[in-house]
Amino acid sequence: MLPGWSYVACGFLLWAQRPANRLGPIMAGVGMLWLLGRAGQMSSVPVVWTAGIWLTDLWVTGLILFLLAFPTGRLRRGFDWVIVGMSLVVTVPLELLWLAFLDDGQGRNVVLVVVNDDAAHGVDRLQRILFTLGALLLVGSLARRWQRSTGPARRQTIPVLVGGFAILLQSVSWMVFSFGSASHVLDSSIRIALVAIPAAVLYVMAQARMARAGVADLVVELGQTPTPARLRDALANALGDPSLEVAYRADAGDTFVDSNGMAMELPALDSGRAVTMLERRGVPVAAIVHDAALLDDPGLMASVAGAVRLAVENDRLNAEVEAQLEEVRASRARIVEAGDRERRRVERDLHDGAQQRLVSLSLELRFARARLDEHADPALRQSLERAAGEAMAALAELRELALGIHPLVLTESGLSEAVESLADRSPVAVTVDVGDDRYPPDVEAAAYFVVSEALANVAKYARAASAAVRVRRDAGALVVEVSDDGVGGADARAGSGLRGLGDRVAVLDGTLEVVSPAGRGTTVTARIPIPSPSHVSVPAL
Repeated sequence: MLPGWSYVACGFLLWAQRPANRLGPIMAGVGMLWLLGRAGQMSSVPVVWTAGIWLTDLWVTGLILFLLAFPTGRLRRGFDWVIVGMSLVVTVPLELLWLAFLDDGQGRNVVLVVVNDDAAHGVDRLQRILFTLGALLLVGSLARRWQRSTGPARRQTIPVLVGGFAILLQSVSWMVFSFGSASHVLDSSIRIALVAIPAAVLYVMAQARMARAGVADLVVELGQTPTPARLRDALANALGDPSLEVAYRADAGDTFVDSNGMAMELPALDSGRAVTMLERRGVPVAAIVHDAALLDDPGLMASVAGAVRLAVENDRLNAEVEAQLEEVRASRARIVEAGDRERRRVERDLHDGAQQRLVSLSLELRFARARLDEHADPALRQSLERAAGEAMAALAELRELALGIHPLVLTESGLSEAVESLADRSPVAVTVDVGDDRYPPDVEAAAYFVVSEALANVAKYARAASAAVRVRRDAGALVVEVSDDGVGGADARAGSGLRGLGDRVAVLDGTLEVVSPAGRGTTVTARIPIPSPSHVSVPAL
């Protein structure tokens, strides 16, 4: 009973896995016919025994139908119907004709018309000849199908090949029996082959499940934007179809091109190749050209197509995000550039305007005081003296303000002297190691303001006895380091100054790092890429 139950179990499992496919019901039906036939032959009830004899041969027709319909559940060619028809002739009208002359010796044959051993033997021989001819046609058809198929289809034809071998063995066994011989080895081989068919079906089903599981690896493989060749290879590996091709829709019209941009014709419906379209928002963007056998597992193709759509959509979203980030970078650069330009304008206006006026006012006040004679009112003299002093103090404060906005010394003399001027004005002792090299104006400005803000924080919060400024070139970048021996504990996120410096440095694709362990001082390090010499514009001295 093992062959029958194996067919029933495998058939119901296949039916549950692919409810739209007819193979499951057909396979379960084959198993039921086998079981009913064997059970009927063991009965002493005439009607049941007669039905058992008939079903014992009819199940072979069901098996032939299953093999020819595998894996789609449908017969593909008219020649397949001829083979099934020959089997039906053998198992229905000829079987009933044989039973009409057969005397089983126990009176169990309910369709017996007249006992005629010669007629029964002749019909039986005709059945065996026709069945053998049908078996040969079946094996030839299956072999032709296997020869014309590619990788995926060939893997799916394993149960078919095993079944064809079993049918061929069965026909040989019947021909041997018709000549009055029997072979136990042959009968055992038939049983093994029959049981091997459900095992082969389970193997094909397991392969399909593994292929679906491989879609997860395909998603990972396509995580990075794939090249056309890499995309094709990834799909071919996931589907097990080395002949797979990917066609891309041309910009104009409905034509498709391959990965090299050459025009590509999609295969016709009867070519044995199939096309799975990839669409975005209802518009075809590409097509996967693959073995038509892969359509027998629609879930697999849907999963693969979904993975490719996901990769394409991720690629599109990444491109949009990158474009937005690039626009943000460009916008931030424009803001910083506009701010620096405005700083230079304000500094220039202060230097050429207000500072010059204050200098002139101070000179005029001193000149007026000098022209007073010795009999002049002392209060007037003191008032002129105070006014001159206030003018000089205002001038000093204005110069300090101008340095904070944008130091003229940075533009005229470079980073070294600008940093030296910051160190001279710092209330904390500062050692400077800068060098005399010049750098692009935006790099120098960023480095200057890093030092300026860091030293201002040292003076305000660090309670440090000393600080050090070091500027050096390292691997195509300018490294600015400001350290102190203060209390530490600084947080770059707590204040707007260092955050603003981080934004300024980031505009130039640089980085700002603050290391400030409690009680062990603070080190601010900025790394600013230096453009290639062809892009460096150093202002004239």
